[in-house]
Parts: sequence; C-alpha cells; structure tokens
Amino acid sequence: MSIDRERVSPPGGARITLLSLEALTAVGAVTGVQGFLTGAFDPLVDQVHDAWPIVQVRILPAAALGAVVALPQAVAFVLGLRHHRWAADAGVAAGAALTAWVTLQLPLIGWTSPVQWAFVGVGVVQVVAATVWRRHVRRPEGTDQGVVQRSATRA
Repeated sequence: MSIDRERVSPPGGARITLLSLEALTAVGAVTGVQGFLTGAFDPLVDQVHDAWPIVQVRILPAAALGAVVALPQAVAFVLGLRHHRWAADAGVAAGAALTAWVTLQLPLIGWTSPVQWAFVGVGVVQVVAATVWRRHVRRPEGTDQGVVQRSATRA
C-alpha cells in the first residue's frame, strides 16, 4: 500500500504558524504567572476580586493562567515539535482554551484592552492553523490514530 506523502505531511505554513504562536503564548502565560506571583498584577487581582469575591489572593489567578493557558500551550508546542499524531488536536484545544479564557476575561478587565483582543486573535489563528494541519493528517479508517509523515532520516 502506498501513502500519498503530500496529503500526509502537514503544510509547513500552518505548522510553523501554530508552533510559533504556541511558543509565544506559553512564554507569555508563564510571564503572566510570574507577574501574578510577584504582585505586579495586584491592581488586576483587586479589580477581578470586585467582580468575583473568590479571587482574594494572587495564587488563584496565577494557577488558573498556568493551568488553562501556559500548560496546554506548552504541551501542544512539544507535541508539534515531535510531529506527534495528536499535535494538531492539541493545537485546536490549546487555541480554543486561550480564546475562551481571554473572552471570559474581557468583561472583567475591560473591552478596550488591546492585549486581550490580540490574544483572542492569537487563539483564533491557532485554531485555524491547527485545523489546517489536522486536515492533512491521515487517520486510518475506523480509528482515531493519525499518521504524520516523517522524513526517512527521522523515522
């Protein structure tokens, strides 16, 4: 049985776009976690506390940012670097989580925050790029296992 290599390998532009955005977002989220933990975002924590009284200390937003954004982005990035069969799916999930996370923050932080809107855009672009990549992953009929072509030297 022959494999149509052009259909199996992901388009380079989609993969590069997705990996770049995942790396950027993971680093940005880790920086955000650090900002929460060091007190740099205490005014934001106070603002969120006014809307959600459960947010009383900086550890909760830091942990949430790490769990909802930093970790999924980092995992998706590593899977993408490794050409793992779940890389595209992880990219869709990480991009969707980012988009949801930031969209839910907009009413709390303010609709005029350019950084928040930029990351809504990043999340949407991630989902689109991962979907393009995902369409080029051959999945054997009747299974959920994808096959991504690797070069002969990396096999």
